[in-house]
Amino acid sequence: MLSGTVDDAIGDKTKPSIPPEWITYEDELELIWGMNWGAQSEIGRLEEVIVSRPGPELSPPNEEMKWHAIRHPIDWKKAAEQHDALIKVLKDEGITVHYDERPASALMKGPYGVQLSRNPGLRDPGVVVNGGAIIGRMAMAFRRGEEVFWAKKISQLGCPILYTVRGTGIFEGGNVVWLDPFHVCIGIGARTNIEGVNQITPILRASKVEEIRSVSIPYALDNYDWPAGGWPHLDCVFGYVAPNLAVIYPAAVGYDFVQYLRLKKVRMIEALPDEARDAACNTLALEPGKIIMNTAGPHLRRQLEREKIDVITVEMSEFALHGGGPHCQVGCLIRQAGPSLES
Repeated sequence: MLSGTVDDAIGDKTKPSIPPEWITYEDELELIWGMNWGAQSEIGRLEEVIVSRPGPELSPPNEEMKWHAIRHPIDWKKAAEQHDALIKVLKDEGITVHYDERPASALMKGPYGVQLSRNPGLRDPGVVVNGGAIIGRMAMAFRRGEEVFWAKKISQLGCPILYTVRGTGIFEGGNVVWLDPFHVCIGIGARTNIEGVNQITPILRASKVEEIRSVSIPYALDNYDWPAGGWPHLDCVFGYVAPNLAVIYPAAVGYDFVQYLRLKKVRMIEALPDEARDAACNTLALEPGKIIMNTAGPHLRRQLEREKIDVITVEMSEFALHGGGPHCQVGCLIRQAGPSLES
């Protein structure tokens, strides 16, 4: 809704035109950019997303699996079938789904001459805040360049780009978990560094974010075998599912983060170690209290259902080998603000 009328913007045509300074960028977002772009929530009603169907690039050579942070060989054809099942749920829920189709030649040989294994999905190359997109900078050589495909696709859709992480900054969208439009948690580790967070902070502030909570998460040195190895992203071990309710694997975050959530009156359901390993915490909310989660989390699912959460399960076993689940696969473009944090 424009704060001024169209006639106000045009002004008196018998005089030189002047900028309509009382009309904001936010006022004009839909008028000029076509949509009210923004997904500054984890639990508001999901409306529009971007995804990419996996192919052979998901399965690098066996001798490179550890380098690609993969625990076991992946059946990419099975992964594609599992991805199709996930997308069917989204479409059945009335969510608009855009596909980011990428040339196979570019995926099989990225800018550093290695296979882009996309482990996994369209969550990581960037994040859409109120008003447009922040383009990330991927951490690992086997993912560098994905952000270019992502940026081109969302530009094609009409989403404005607000900032691109550069220099020595590293930022991946899987490290972003919203508590509400004004409170965001960002994982700091191998896939996002302080410099990356510092660069995007002014954009978040301009998008009305009041509090940015950094969360340290561990990663591997030489040993990537469970239970060692750490985690690539915060959303692997922390999922926000309903107002003031989250799932978490507390062994993967500092105790200060647990204390922070308690102070915010966020109730936490703890995932069992083996279920956390298989991406049970990597939940994707469709609306407040209605989520998609991996089938490999029956204990966590029962606890969620006791909290009256509507749980839709989808088999994501091949993606869990990469460390991800439904949340990793889906890049959110438009999501309603949803309930605010009650603290």
